[in-house]
Amino acid sequence: MKFSQVWIVLQKEITDLLRDRKTWVTSVLLPLLLIPGLMILIAKMQAGTEEAARNHIPIAVIGQQAEVEKAITSYEGIEVVKTDDPKQALADGEVRAVVEIDEQFAQKVQAKQPATVNILYNPAEQKSSIAQGVLKGLLDGLEQQLMAQRLAELNISAEAIKPLDVQTVDVSTDDQKAGSFLGFIVPLLLIVSCVTGALPAATDLMAGEKERGTLEALLTTPVNGMAILTGKLITTSLMGFVSAIASTIAMVIAAKILPSVLGGEADGFGLSLSFLSAGNVALMLVMLLGLAVMFASLMLCVSSLAKSFKEAQTYLAPFMIVAMVPVYATMFTSPQDAPLSYYFLPVVNATMMVKELLYGTVDFTHITYVLGSTLLYAAIAVGVASKLFRREGLIVKG
Repeated sequence: MKFSQVWIVLQKEITDLLRDRKTWVTSVLLPLLLIPGLMILIAKMQAGTEEAARNHIPIAVIGQQAEVEKAITSYEGIEVVKTDDPKQALADGEVRAVVEIDEQFAQKVQAKQPATVNILYNPAEQKSSIAQGVLKGLLDGLEQQLMAQRLAELNISAEAIKPLDVQTVDVSTDDQKAGSFLGFIVPLLLIVSCVTGALPAATDLMAGEKERGTLEALLTTPVNGMAILTGKLITTSLMGFVSAIASTIAMVIAAKILPSVLGGEADGFGLSLSFLSAGNVALMLVMLLGLAVMFASLMLCVSSLAKSFKEAQTYLAPFMIVAMVPVYATMFTSPQDAPLSYYFLPVVNATMMVKELLYGTVDFTHITYVLGSTLLYAAIAVGVASKLFRREGLIVKG
C-alpha cells in the first residue's frame, strides 16, 4: 500500500463530503448552534420555573392556630386557599401543599409537649416540593421561637441544650464541582458526537457507493484496495473526530456565556473550566482519535454488509444506543469509586478518563490503561474492517 494512493483516495472522499452540505450541517454546524442554545434554554427554564414556584405558593390549612398561620403567611408568596377538601385540592393540583395543624396544638404547647404540624405535599410535582421546602423553613423558624420561649421560662440558655455544634464544611474544589456537573454531559457529548459525525460518512462511503456502483469502478483503478479502505477509514474517522471537537467547543462556549445570559438567575450555573488545560486537551484528543477510528471501522464494516444506503442507515442506527449505554451506566459512578476494570472496557474507559480529568485528577496509570486499551480496540476494529473489505461479495453490488 502506497501513501500516495491513500492520499489520492482521501482527497477524493474529502472533496465529495465537502460538496455534501447535509453532512457538514449535521456533524458540525448543528452541534455548534444547538448545544449552546439548548444549555441556555434549559438553564433559563429551570431558573424561571423555580422563581415562579417561589413567588406564588397556594396552600390550604387544616385546623386553626394563630401562631402557625402567622408564621406561614409571613412569606409574601404564600396564599392560603379556602377549600372544603384540602387533600383532594392537593391531589387535583389546586394547592401545592396542605398544612395540617394538631387540634390540641395550643394545649400541648401550653403543657410544653410536642405539637404536630404536618406538611402534605406531592413530591412528584416540582412546584409542590418547592412549596414543602418553603413551609418547612417557616415552621422550623416557629419551632426555634417556641423553644426559645420555653427555655426562657425555665431559665435555661439555648447553649445548655446543645451539646453538639455540628457544622457541614464544603471541602470540594471548583474543579470537583464542575466535574460533578459536567461528568455526565461532556463524555456523552464527546462519545455520541464521534458516532453522529461518522455515521453519514460511513453510510455513504461504503453502502452508498456500492448502491451507486462507484465503489466497483474505484476498485477497477490501479489504486490498491487497502489504500481505498484506508482513505475511507481516515475520512470517516475525521468526520467523527471533527464532530466531537465541534460539540466540545459548543459546550465551552455555552459554559462561558451562560452566566452573562442568565444575569441574576445565574446562581449555581457558574462552572470552572480549568480542566481545559493544554495537557488535558491533548490527552482527550488522543483518546477521541482512537475512539473515532474504532467507531469508524465498525461502522464501515456494518455499512459494507448493507445492500443499499437506506439499509445501511437502519443497520447503523443502533450505534447511537451502543455509544450511550456505557455513559448512562456510569452516570452516578465517580472516578474514586470506579473499579479498575472500567479503565479497560471499551467506551466505558473513555468515559472514566474524561471524568477524572473533569474532577482535576491526572492519574497517568489510568490514562495509560485507557489510551492503550482504546488504541488496541481501534486496531482490532481496523483489522476486522480490512478482513471484510477483502471479501469481494460484500463490497461489490450483487
